[in-house]
Amino acid sequence: MADTIRIKNAVTLKHQANLGEDVADVEFDAGAELQVLQTFETAWLVKDDESRLFNVKKEQAEEA
Repeated sequence: MADTIRIKNAVTLKHQANLGEDVADVEFDAGAELQVLQTFETAWLVKDDESRLFNVKKEQAEEA
C-alpha cells in the first residue's frame, strides 16, 4: 500500500465534516500529496493536512 498519493491534475473533491452537515467542495492543485489510509480496487481513502477525509479515484492520482 502506498503511503501517499500525488494528484495528477487539478481536481475538486467533496468533503462532509459530519453526517447531516453540508458537503463542501475542496480544490486540490496538480501535484498535491495526500496521505493514504486505505486502498480499494478503484480508489484510495486519503486525508489531507487538515485531517479531512476523501475518496480519490485511482485515475485522478498516482502513488508518490
